[in-house]
Amino acid sequence: MNLVTKTNKYYLIFFIFLFPLMVAADYFLIQYVVNKEVDDILKHESERISFNLKENETFPSSNYIFSTTPVTEDFPVSNKYRDTLIYEAYADKLMPYRMYEFTALIDAQKMKISLKHVLLDMNELIVWLFVTTTLVILLLVTGLFFINQGIYRWAWKPFFENLSKLTNYDITKKNPVNLETSNISEFKELNRIVTALMNQVKKDFQNLKEFNENISHEIQTPLAIIRNKMVLLLESQDLKEKELHWVQAVYQEANKLSKIGKSLTLISRIENQEFTRLDSVDISVIVDNIIGNMEEMIAFKNLEITVKLNPVKVKCDQILANILFTNLIKNAVQHNLEGGYIEILLNEEKFEIVNTGKISEIETEQLFKRFQRGNKETESLGLGLAINQKICEMYGFLLDYSLQSGKHKLSLYFNN
Repeated sequence: MNLVTKTNKYYLIFFIFLFPLMVAADYFLIQYVVNKEVDDILKHESERISFNLKENETFPSSNYIFSTTPVTEDFPVSNKYRDTLIYEAYADKLMPYRMYEFTALIDAQKMKISLKHVLLDMNELIVWLFVTTTLVILLLVTGLFFINQGIYRWAWKPFFENLSKLTNYDITKKNPVNLETSNISEFKELNRIVTALMNQVKKDFQNLKEFNENISHEIQTPLAIIRNKMVLLLESQDLKEKELHWVQAVYQEANKLSKIGKSLTLISRIENQEFTRLDSVDISVIVDNIIGNMEEMIAFKNLEITVKLNPVKVKCDQILANILFTNLIKNAVQHNLEGGYIEILLNEEKFEIVNTGKISEIETEQLFKRFQRGNKETESLGLGLAINQKICEMYGFLLDYSLQSGKHKLSLYFNN
């Protein structure tokens, strides 16, 4: 829901609650005003009649006279107003009237004089009141709607243009983002904060990128030297058996450290979106090549492999595609049982690999995190599935793992 729609929604809710209150308030206000006006008319007429009786000693003609009734001297009649219904023959119905009663002397006789004034039909008034109030509210709502649309197009234009620019912003590119200026103070402050944040993020990204490049180069070089020296020591005939085991352990750990460095650097490069190239990659060709390269390992473990490949092309980086499917197939081979089997399926919807193997010692949710190994006894670094997960997140793929009847199943869905 966009900003204007939400604003108009709140206005509509406000008017829905306001409408009955306005009708009720208008009804009682108009009723009060009408009765007050009628009371003033009747009061004025009573004063006119009293004046004529006092000054001219004559009872003036009046269209408001309802009745004159003789009363005794001690009859208490206070000046008061009341409402009543009087039958009118011409309308053939009871009509609402406002009555005013007062006393006066006519020819030395105390008389109770009742004046009347017809009232508006309140039911008809309510109908017209409802109609007019509804029209007024509709005009207000329509006016506010068009005013909001105008404000939305004018005042918020720089905000939405900047939002579009920020949405399309790519930190890996050096193109600066020139935010639209505005004379609204809140937007000026927002632009200032966003610009400062973008500069800081860009600076941090560049520092991280340089750090990854430096650490990859500076660590791999001494590690390569260490491995070479260890190879020379292993080939030496002067080492005792115990010393030979020490050198071999150092060589293995140096290899492990080199692999960890390369894997973490790869993950960082993926997260930093350094792989922006999109190739039309034929997955069936990649999978077929990977299986061919692992034939010796498959034969060594005496694995039975079943492959069903349909031609499937996916838009992604060729290098990452090779890494992704190599990791998946290598895991199925490396962690399989002696004499086990592997089933590989590829179609337009997914790539699926089912294999035998030892039961994982950790929960499924933890498998795709860094340095998580399903089996502590293996020499795996626990980074393969983490790399796969990052690649899948980058291209919108879904990587799913399940264990069914002792069989491991990894499914890679291309259209998530």
